[in-house]
Amino acid sequence: MKKNEVNIKCKMETDAVAILLSDMVKSFREGKMVIQKGSSFVTLKPVGQIEVELEATEKKGKQRIEIQLSWKEAVFSEQPEDEIRISGDEPCLAEADASEEQTERNAILYRKW
Repeated sequence: MKKNEVNIKCKMETDAVAILLSDMVKSFREGKMVIQKGSSFVTLKPVGQIEVELEATEKKGKQRIEIQLSWKEAVFSEQPEDEIRISGDEPCLAEADASEEQTERNAILYRKW
């Protein structure tokens, strides 16, 4: 899989940083964050358990905070192409064809986007 990456390192005024952080929080709560610099962008979709690393330091008049969040991408299990059944009875062909049609309808109706 291709690695998408956006790196930003710059100096900003306190108010601008507050707006940036506010936008990040809003997008995070909505479940989709798009980080963009120029024509490069990365789309992140935070879900499930989030690993949080936070480090704050103060040394010789310089203060620093680092926040790292990481998670695994959501993986949706796909339905098997054919419904799996185990029994002692052989299927009637007419029932099997009707069952396949119903399975196809269910796949369309209950598809996870």
